[in-house]
Amino acid sequence: MSVESWKVLFDWASVVLVGLTVIAGAGALVTGKILNDRQANGLKQFQLDLAAANDRASHADLKRVELQNRIVDIFGPRQLNPEQSARIAGRLAGLKGVKIDVYVLAVGNPYSADDSKDSERIARNVVRTLREAPAFIDAEGWLLEDCHGSGASNVIVSVRPPSSDADREIATRVIKALQPEIGTDAEISDQSPYCTKFSDLDGARPNKRKHDAAISVTIGRKINPLLTREMLEPVDQHEKP
Repeated sequence: MSVESWKVLFDWASVVLVGLTVIAGAGALVTGKILNDRQANGLKQFQLDLAAANDRASHADLKRVELQNRIVDIFGPRQLNPEQSARIAGRLAGLKGVKIDVYVLAVGNPYSADDSKDSERIARNVVRTLREAPAFIDAEGWLLEDCHGSGASNVIVSVRPPSSDADREIATRVIKALQPEIGTDAEISDQSPYCTKFSDLDGARPNKRKHDAAISVTIGRKINPLLTREMLEPVDQHEKP
């Protein structure tokens, strides 16, 4: 081949190489953009998945805490927190001045750390709650001894016979007020514990009258119910009557 032919060949080769270089550069830019978009979308999806996993973990932790709290409520010592006390007092509004005696049979609760004081502690809470506004009930607390075989479990509301319809209506209101907050028997009892020794429940605040109320609330030993699945489901406060 002549020098001129080689020159033409190399000129065309240069043109082809330049074209291939341009195509390769454009291809690199396009494919790079596609890869970057895919990586950005993948990172975004990863972040969304991570956030969802964190939300599920947080929800699981919350459910675990709620379950633990429910187990404590069911098997732990009885208590009335300020919110519960306020709800009870609100349900009893309109009973200002009604006399109610709160009796305690000093038996322990084996499921609490301080089992010998569980009944007395919750009884003092009940007395204080009944006295609070808007109830303003004339409530006094008594510690019962020498009860000659009398006993009580959980919380029992009684009326002294012969009882009037008004007394039974008030006793029913007391049951409905206490029941959502603390284990209370659903029926009115016509019998109170037969005991011969009564002393003030709260030594720091002596009772101002005798234990002569027609209506009484007896606090006995806490008896834990059989555990069911429904019991472990937290109850929303707005569902409480």
